[in-house]
Amino acid sequence: MIKVNVIWMCLVGLVYVSGLFLFQNNLLFFPDRKYVPPHQAQAEMFQEISLTAKDGNPIRLWYAQGDKTKPAVLFLHGNAGQIATFAEQLQVITQAGYGVLAMEYRSFAEVPGKIRQDVIFSDAAESFDFLREEGYPKIVVYGYSFGAAMAAGLTSLREADALILTAPFYSLKREVGDKPVPFAKQVLRDEYPSYRYVGKFTKPLLIITSKKDRLISWKHAQDLFNLSPSTQKEIFVLDKPNHNSLYYSGANLPYILEFLKKFDASLK
Repeated sequence: MIKVNVIWMCLVGLVYVSGLFLFQNNLLFFPDRKYVPPHQAQAEMFQEISLTAKDGNPIRLWYAQGDKTKPAVLFLHGNAGQIATFAEQLQVITQAGYGVLAMEYRSFAEVPGKIRQDVIFSDAAESFDFLREEGYPKIVVYGYSFGAAMAAGLTSLREADALILTAPFYSLKREVGDKPVPFAKQVLRDEYPSYRYVGKFTKPLLIITSKKDRLISWKHAQDLFNLSPSTQKEIFVLDKPNHNSLYYSGANLPYILEFLKKFDASLK
């Protein structure tokens, strides 16, 4: 009987670990499946742009041109929803005169393909190149939550002129390891090691986090800030917002607009 129980426990454990490995994207990411275009999101200032990735997969972008004498912002959103979910804050940035380009992820909002670290970094690099070709003087890469890992990773492929991270994690492996899910960290396919890229980024850096963030501890952001070699870095650890309201309430927005304003002024 004891032997049979041990065998059953081993089988259950094997099924559990295999399930974590095979379905990890379903457990990590929560995309909207149906696409919402700019006009339906009351974001008419954006136009939809389509690029083609190196592997032939389409890359969907929302683009608001703004003032081409100012820096442009490449935005990479969190792991839920789609671009339309995040459009309200982006419109405030465009109203301040900055061009904004927002990239959609594979498997989100009817974009084909599967989300993987290498292809998302590559898609972000293609999006960055689009802004360079548009002729902006500088490009600021801005990521929220999971998108902060994309923003950090992009700096390993392209020379971003400044970096903004809202509610970032140190690495996905550490973030998953913070959660009470046995073996989840061990079966991760992609680490999304933000620390590796922030640790080499020497240009202006802004990090915004909150002590009330229960999804990604503010200590991830603090450790990234401490690791950064930039001499032009700022961190704001807010007291009240949770993970979602840090973005959706616009709690991070005044710091971003001030950072962009100072960065723009430094170019004059």
